[in-house]
Amino acid sequence: MRRAFAIAALALASLAEAQEPAPADAPVVTDAGPGELAPALVEVAPAERKEPAVAEPGSSAPFDSAQGEREGWRKIVDATGYLDGRFAFTRSRPWGLVPTDDQPQAQGLLELNTQIKVNVRPHTFAYADVSLVGAAAGAYHGYQDGQEVHVDDHVTAASLPVVSLNEVFAIHELAPELNLLLGKKRITWGPGVAFNSTDLLNPVRDPTDPTFQRAGAWLAQVEAPLEHVTFSALFAPTVLTQSSGIPTSFMFWPSYVQRDTAAHFQLAGRVYALVNDSDLNLMLFYGNQSVDDFRDKLRVGFSFSRYFFTDYELHLEALLQQGSTRQTVVPECVSSPLAALHCANAGRPILEEAKKDDSTVYPKVLVGTRRQFSDDSMLSLEYLWQADGWTKAQFQDFASALDLLNQGRAMGLPVNKIPGASALVGGVGNDGLPARFNFVPRAQHYLFATYSKPRIADDFTVQVVLLANLQDLSTMLAPSVAWATTDWLTLTLYGFVPFPGPDSLAATTSDGRAVSEYGTVPFQGRVMLEARAYF
Repeated sequence: MRRAFAIAALALASLAEAQEPAPADAPVVTDAGPGELAPALVEVAPAERKEPAVAEPGSSAPFDSAQGEREGWRKIVDATGYLDGRFAFTRSRPWGLVPTDDQPQAQGLLELNTQIKVNVRPHTFAYADVSLVGAAAGAYHGYQDGQEVHVDDHVTAASLPVVSLNEVFAIHELAPELNLLLGKKRITWGPGVAFNSTDLLNPVRDPTDPTFQRAGAWLAQVEAPLEHVTFSALFAPTVLTQSSGIPTSFMFWPSYVQRDTAAHFQLAGRVYALVNDSDLNLMLFYGNQSVDDFRDKLRVGFSFSRYFFTDYELHLEALLQQGSTRQTVVPECVSSPLAALHCANAGRPILEEAKKDDSTVYPKVLVGTRRQFSDDSMLSLEYLWQADGWTKAQFQDFASALDLLNQGRAMGLPVNKIPGASALVGGVGNDGLPARFNFVPRAQHYLFATYSKPRIADDFTVQVVLLANLQDLSTMLAPSVAWATTDWLTLTLYGFVPFPGPDSLAATTSDGRAVSEYGTVPFQGRVMLEARAYF
């Protein structure tokens, strides 16, 4: 069965891509009219490239069955696609606190993508978005005896091929106001652009390129879209093991790697209403060890979105929960090298979930606004507050832990065997296409700012994204320039430049070095050139 599924995915990859449809109650991403997101936030594609119009499950009909009947169902499959090549050069920071031995300075990716839409029958619609990604990586650099050294090429996550089943689902209309969805689908109920505080289902989004992440979650959803109200309920079993992007076990650990006997899942319900031109969502989540270590956890989410004065949009998105599974560094384990050694000998992890059983409510709130101008340029500003995020003192503990690990590596100690040490420098698991930038929101306060200007000299689109930690004012700047050279080829140049922020707001190491969030990223800068050919 597993082999047949993989063969089917490979067969799909010989076809082509179609643009991902957006939920009916989410902000529309298009290039037409004021009050909508600017086209620079979507994948830059030639204007002549047409996509088949297919409605989303939030509408009363998954597709235009009347049109299909008129055409006698002669055309039941729509398929488009692209071949994408990316080359990235990263200038590593081997002398920093985070080791770079497994970070390639040179990396190449080749992606073959297909997106297929099939009107199976008048009330059944199927969709697949599948990518095959080949990768090559090299030029690894590390730090040894006080100097930068070359590290022999070796197998890392950046050099492995990936089969990304971004979305594979089917929708069946049980009645005009009731439909069923089954498969893998990216469902986001909140209106956030760079980040969604209520998203407990999908892989983490890259805020420097929010539409790049298309991968969703495996789920079953029942939805009742009425005229002004939509009711949604879904069940999402957690994928616990997978091979090359293909899931091999859901919900329960298989016997050969059984870590527990619990059922891992997420249940969610949503009520959407259109009230006085405002989009309102009320969400309820119940899960067990799905996206975090919470057992039998109930959470509440809500969101608001509305346009004012035609061109100005305001949105709010919040998640409320008791307790927090956010890991923090144990202060007594990083106060000195001797204290760290004592914790290691006792088998005590450096990181702990100190607030897991806390009865305090910890909100996670995103507030944002955006303005689309008459020339189709767009400015978006969003602020994220996490009540359980790290304080300045907790970030100082984190900096002290990295400093001690760095000292241990310099002395040749096996610091990788210290419980929890690897989590200090680990990235984000990403069930989908390889991320351009992994975002781990550790602090309490963040700002996301995006400005985009399309159709410069008709063929160019410029975008600048700023991600800022408002506690230490360290930032990640991500500019990009896209050129639609022809009606089938787009070239895009990306940049990623971290800035450490002022020393007065940063944490410090034992030798007096300033440490800020984006001052600890393991690279000085990254440049990426992408060529995408549509067919």
